[in-house]
Amino acid sequence: MPGDPVPPPDSGDHPDPETQHDSVSNPHPAGSSRHGPDLGRWESAAADLPQASAWSWEIDLEELLAVVVGEEGSSEQPESGQLEDQEALLEAELDAIESGESRVLTAAEVAGRVAGQIAPGPGLAALLAAAPVPDLTNYALPDTAAGFRQLASWAQARELACVAQVAARAAGRDPKIGVDADGRPARISREACAEVSLALLMTGVGAQWWTDLAVTLAWRLAATGSALHAGKIDLGRARLIAEATSLLNEDAARAVEAEVLPGAGDKTTGGLRAALRRAVIAADPDGAERRRAEAERRARVVLYPDADSTATLAGQSLPGVHAAAAMAKIKAIARGWKAAGAAGSMDFLCAQVFVGMLLGTLPPTPPAEGAPPDEPPGDQPSDNDNSCGSRGHPSGSGHGRPGSGEPGSGGPGSGGPGPDGPGKSVQWPADEDEVPWPDAPADDDDSGRGWEGLCDGVDASRDDDTVRNHDEDDWPLSGPVPTWPDLPACIPPGLLAPGGAALVSSCAAGQLLTLSLPWSTLAGVSPEPGLLSRLGPITPIQARQLADLAACDPTTEWRVILTDPAGRARAVARIPRRGAGTGQRDGPGQRDGPGASLGGGLISRVTLTISETILGRDPPGDAGGAGTGGAGGILAAALRAASRARARADADDIADAAAGGCAHLSATAAYRPPPSLRDYVAARDVTCRYLTCRRPACRGDVDHTLAYEDGGRTCKCNCGGLCRDHHLLKQNPYWVLRQDTPGIFSWITPSGRVYTVMPDIHPV
Repeated sequence: MPGDPVPPPDSGDHPDPETQHDSVSNPHPAGSSRHGPDLGRWESAAADLPQASAWSWEIDLEELLAVVVGEEGSSEQPESGQLEDQEALLEAELDAIESGESRVLTAAEVAGRVAGQIAPGPGLAALLAAAPVPDLTNYALPDTAAGFRQLASWAQARELACVAQVAARAAGRDPKIGVDADGRPARISREACAEVSLALLMTGVGAQWWTDLAVTLAWRLAATGSALHAGKIDLGRARLIAEATSLLNEDAARAVEAEVLPGAGDKTTGGLRAALRRAVIAADPDGAERRRAEAERRARVVLYPDADSTATLAGQSLPGVHAAAAMAKIKAIARGWKAAGAAGSMDFLCAQVFVGMLLGTLPPTPPAEGAPPDEPPGDQPSDNDNSCGSRGHPSGSGHGRPGSGEPGSGGPGSGGPGPDGPGKSVQWPADEDEVPWPDAPADDDDSGRGWEGLCDGVDASRDDDTVRNHDEDDWPLSGPVPTWPDLPACIPPGLLAPGGAALVSSCAAGQLLTLSLPWSTLAGVSPEPGLLSRLGPITPIQARQLADLAACDPTTEWRVILTDPAGRARAVARIPRRGAGTGQRDGPGQRDGPGASLGGGLISRVTLTISETILGRDPPGDAGGAGTGGAGGILAAALRAASRARARADADDIADAAAGGCAHLSATAAYRPPPSLRDYVAARDVTCRYLTCRRPACRGDVDHTLAYEDGGRTCKCNCGGLCRDHHLLKQNPYWVLRQDTPGIFSWITPSGRVYTVMPDIHPV
């Protein structure tokens, strides 16, 4: 056991650690016989490597031999009769080594082979410590690094277990606190935090946080603590799980833990954070709405001085949808500046727009160089005139479902202007005709980073020891909450100069907010969250609120992703739309209504995911009526589009099976994929096909896995979504990317390691 004294080297009851080591790396140590160690040499070596000598008693020799022999020899266990003469087998092996017929593995080779396959603990530490890093092969280095990380997780879990015991024993000593039947402290005492602070040289706030995490992983989330101890996750991932589930009661927290923990070690921290947010909202949607409302009550704007004499100005706890809309407006204006020739990066231009909008000093957007000046449109709305229609907070005025006749709905009987003009609403046709696919939007100039990429760089937690003094005029936590401003249905162009209006329209089209949600969430029968660009998972109520807003905008594009029961995309379709009162179908890029030609609609695209298992069902309530407008018409039209998409997908599957692979029905002779293929690849892959990259595939490149100039087809079986960075990485001659099965990618690194990337899944 760890900490027990090392048995004397001349004991006949225990194997000699140094003999074990030399039998692997050097079978003939100086001064020793083939069957006995040199005790003096063992004692001097043990003095040099006390940890390795003591820890070697923890090694499971059967596990070690199975791993080492498994790569060069048979893993089958010999029969009992084959082991009758152990001395003869040993003699034969030693003779083979002396004659050169067999090779003895070095310590570095042994460590490289077992690093990723032995459970973390003293034994693995001893083996890894015995192998000099420069002696490791290229193939062994990743596993060895991962082995050391597992050891760090194991050590941190043991440290946290000790801290949890400190907290429990401190609580047990205090009659006012006490412990539960399972030993859990009723609460963390100040004395326990003081002990931890002194022992680990932490501040009081740091010790409080560390102790709380230790108690959580020891009792509330014991499975997460066990995974940390086993090296399956690291401390950062354990911390994310603990913090995300702290908002839930214990039963709900363990349900979320059971859902995300099995795959937590295979996700990046950004991916795990997004999965946790989604799971927490789905586990308690009502609580998510309540917590959101409570957090909005604490909204504030803060100013932080920076070390280089600059400052950080930020809004905290803002309504998520409003904050995302504000960021979309800043981006749209900055893109107009960039297209007009303004110098500086997009981040720099966004910062200038941000400050200028707050101070009222934002200069007009000039026209592009050489472009003729535009005439100002008549009756151009002002910055404060929301003529595009609006939807706001559920408690705010002007909120109504499209076509309901409620004030602000923009539907029949509302008496107010909708996106198509007074008294007009969007109609959903019942015909089965397909609408041509629109051209794909240009790549965003944000280095390919969608909201997921942006979230990867955000750490939602702050280890901040500063105690902020609350002013007397802080917002109270009781009493009525003022209504937040309504959301505009389009980005108001009030701050734009006449010459820059058309320019911003061309830059902003397709570059605003995008919404994705399951069909069942829009129908109100599922608590699954929606997904809003620049923000991430949002509550079902927020998702339906934005879907209602987009339903009244004829410029919004609606798409359907048909998935199999596992959530993998099978086909993509567009929902055909028709503007009421015109009798004409909305064509790609067509924009009608006040302000549509200027700033564009707030929601540029809505994507509904529909599982093929729900096809054939009637929409809930009265939502099945075609052409009724609003969510009801969308639900019915989406089911029809999904049914057509399934028929096409089934036909493709039959053709692929007959061809014994891909039948190349989607192939084209051109280099650039058509919009239908681009959208299918983006829906199938969801994110960049590099294992740890989460940039949206729709914002990246459609890459030919086998280069087009080398005979690669422009087909679903040879195309994949890659961000620009990993597209360039793939061009490196030392890296190889394969797609042996459509949608399943294999990266081969310069060291020969293979990493397989499976298709992402959609929530349904």
